[in-house]
Amino acid sequence: MCSTIEKKVIAIKKLLNLINISIGLLIISAALNFFLLPHDIASAGVGAIGHLIEIHFAFRSIIIVWLINILMLVLTYVLLDKQFFSKIFIGSLLFPIFLYVVPTIPLFFSHIISLIIGSTLFSLGVFYLYKFDSSNGGVTVPPIILDRYFQIPAHKGLLLTNLVIIFLNFYILSPIDGLFATISILIISFSMKLFSAIDSKITFRRNAKIDI
Repeated sequence: MCSTIEKKVIAIKKLLNLINISIGLLIISAALNFFLLPHDIASAGVGAIGHLIEIHFAFRSIIIVWLINILMLVLTYVLLDKQFFSKIFIGSLLFPIFLYVVPTIPLFFSHIISLIIGSTLFSLGVFYLYKFDSSNGGVTVPPIILDRYFQIPAHKGLLLTNLVIIFLNFYILSPIDGLFATISILIISFSMKLFSAIDSKITFRRNAKIDI
């Protein structure tokens, strides 16, 4: 009887985890397809890379995202630990589906408004996934590999990844688009720090009330 209850509890936890991962992926996909990509603001991770390759080589961006995420999963399984692989597995496979399902429709004509809202919303989605120990795959993997095998700190590895994305914007699109991508990456970085700080304060206050 106890075993049956435990199995149900585990199943419920897995379902809730899947729902939370789906919410994070939906937020990220909305940020990309409603705000950033319709204005060619290709700053945000693997979705941005897929968009740029689609423009330059006429390959479907969804296929590119699938291929990149599968490659990152293989590298994670071979070069990193299995625990990290399990964390990014579901998000990596589901993310291209969400990108495909969410329509690419610009909600604002303004580049600036779309830039600010899209970048902030993207960072919220990434932060939400981090909260539930998950990820949408892609560019989250290379910095960890660089850190482990080449002793390049993760934050510097992430910077290198972002520089590659910025270069692709300058090369494939235009200097103006490269500038927009740079600003977007800065907003994403700032927003992530802001969400982390807010979350830390909320957690601290919650723990303080429990102690009282």
